[in-house]
Amino acid sequence: MNLDNINNIDWSSSDVIMQLVKDIETPLASIIRANQKFSKLNTINALSSLKTKPSDVIFSSSQEIAKLIEEVVKIAGGDNAKEKLPLIYEIYHTNECVKLMCTAEINPNKISKQDTGWLLKIEDEVNKNISHKDLNLFDLSYKMAVSERQLHRKIKNLIHLTPNKYIRVLRLHKAKQCIDDYLYDTISQISYAVGYYDTHYFSKLFKQQYDKSPKELLNARRL
Repeated sequence: MNLDNINNIDWSSSDVIMQLVKDIETPLASIIRANQKFSKLNTINALSSLKTKPSDVIFSSSQEIAKLIEEVVKIAGGDNAKEKLPLIYEIYHTNECVKLMCTAEINPNKISKQDTGWLLKIEDEVNKNISHKDLNLFDLSYKMAVSERQLHRKIKNLIHLTPNKYIRVLRLHKAKQCIDDYLYDTISQISYAVGYYDTHYFSKLFKQQYDKSPKELLNARRL
């Protein structure tokens, strides 16, 4: 792996994890072999002849190193196998207010992989521009390579929301995450972060989606 541009590496990528495993597996294997040989030297004289102190041993046993590699590979493999799903699925199934907003049930089992990928792409576009006040549908449809009419129809057919309501759900979900993760101290900071410059309007919409105002959640966080 080329680490010259380390700041540009997507550390959440399972491909990156797998490459890291490959990069460290050979040197770790050497450490295992050395550790196995070292473990056979049980006398002080042997240690002295190697000029090595017991405290210089990094791992207590080669099994620990082997287990480490195995666990990393298992985690990376699991991430590869797990299919990424649009966030709107989770929001819908965990938020009764969002369910009521939808004109029909969102059923992921009835949405094709191609359409799931399309939803992931549009979700990514919204999140990239979530702090922009004017996240207009023309720009969004252009990035998705469809007309505004097609954008409206496709979102409506897949998740039973208008594009504007869909974007609103994602904005407010992000705001809730900001509160849960202690990212901001004030309502205005949170509302600006998700593209709402009118804090009163933001608070009204937030309460409609979560049954609690952002002020209530912020105060609860401070307790």
